[in-house]
Amino acid sequence: MYDGNQVIRFENKFKAKDLGGLGIELTERKGTGNYDKNRTKFNYAYVPLTNYDFRSSVYLKLNDNNIYYNKGKNTNLVNGAIVTSGKEFFQSLGMNFIDGGRKHQKGKNKGKPILIPDIKSKDDIPKEVTRFFDDSFEFLSNLVGKENIIYAEIHYDEDTPHMHFYFLPVVNEVKRKVFEKDKDGNLIKKEVISKDGKVKLLPIQMKDEKGKGVVEIEKGKFLNCDQFWKQLGGKLSFAKIQDDYNEYITNKGFNLSRGNIGSNAFHLTKAEKELEDLNIQINDMKKEFEKNRILNEIQLETNKELSNVDSKEIFNPIKKKIIGYSDNDINKLIDYSKNIQKENINNEGIIKEQDLKINDMYDELYELTEENEKLKDGRAIKERDEKIYEQEELISKQKQIIREKNSIIKNLENKLVKVQESFDNFKIKMFDFCNKICRALAHKLGHHYEIDEDINYDKMEYHANRVNYEYDHPRKDKSNDRGLSL
Repeated sequence: MYDGNQVIRFENKFKAKDLGGLGIELTERKGTGNYDKNRTKFNYAYVPLTNYDFRSSVYLKLNDNNIYYNKGKNTNLVNGAIVTSGKEFFQSLGMNFIDGGRKHQKGKNKGKPILIPDIKSKDDIPKEVTRFFDDSFEFLSNLVGKENIIYAEIHYDEDTPHMHFYFLPVVNEVKRKVFEKDKDGNLIKKEVISKDGKVKLLPIQMKDEKGKGVVEIEKGKFLNCDQFWKQLGGKLSFAKIQDDYNEYITNKGFNLSRGNIGSNAFHLTKAEKELEDLNIQINDMKKEFEKNRILNEIQLETNKELSNVDSKEIFNPIKKKIIGYSDNDINKLIDYSKNIQKENINNEGIIKEQDLKINDMYDELYELTEENEKLKDGRAIKERDEKIYEQEELISKQKQIIREKNSIIKNLENKLVKVQESFDNFKIKMFDFCNKICRALAHKLGHHYEIDEDINYDKMEYHANRVNYEYDHPRKDKSNDRGLSL
């Protein structure tokens, strides 16, 4: 029998726009959780923020450690993990729970009271609970590197004790594509059609003798989420971490169940699940776009070749070699040749398009063949066809919704980034301004802080209140006051 189930969940999609809200939830305890402010003081930070908020702490760590990162808005800047277990596990370690005054709204415990930790002093936190989180922190630190941790803290002020652990996915080397160059060292570029239909010039990657793209290894410190997880096992990394953690924590004396051996699942919030469903539909849209892009390239290539045929200059050398015919006859012959060439080019374009459609039909036929193996009677096939029709209608509607939502989200993201940047700059200026005011006040009071010396803000606030009180409540001149009213 196990004392509980191990819970170690990873999230690896925190971008610049996510950092502000995440920081407020972690430090100000505002969000969707059930926070008990009477227990917040018992939360314990292994790694507190190095700056006044989460967002600035991330960028400070990146800059101070000379970590190269892509400054685009879609860069995955931070990864996170949550470590916990069920209440029964913490009870087995000696922690007491009491009725929190709320009831479960669904599931097998529907209608039963929600239990919360009974913590009124540090003595109410069992040493074994502390040791469990200590060991879990050590495991994660060894996994990602202590120098890359942004924030790690145990939260005792919610329904179940848990540890938040946020870090930078840093790697020590990355693979860079090697591009073709001309004799002068300039990149050789080719025309491609972008998503908006415009023609762009992009460099051509070099190929080796086997036709594979050539890459080179660059050493240093790089923020690279994809490469970080590939080094830990790629698609199997989450399952491997679950296995390693279970072995590690078991050796430390904690009796936790690993769950489904080999499971590679990691935590998805409700919002992430909805996004995952939308991404499936978006991938279908991308496939359709890719097919249209290829057809468009074929058409452009055909038109380009046809325009070359229209140029009579290519036939000038032929004219000089034909003797004994009039210019009119030669021109008719050239026009005839051009028409034949145009027809051949058009036919080649049609053949390419047909080949593409045939490949699509083969793919569709393969899928239908597999599906047909599962469906043995006519009723099942009819039901399948009806379901396909319904799904196509639904997908069509969802595509339209996705396009509209993406447009709105993109505008909001751009506005939010600008507002966040302005707010961050304002906070930095205010922080510097407060430092200067406090230092000036200290000088006036005769206490001269060194430039690098930390300011005692509580002391400065006390002196500031005294000065303000003296000016807000000036003393009355009592030199002529003999107790008589004027």
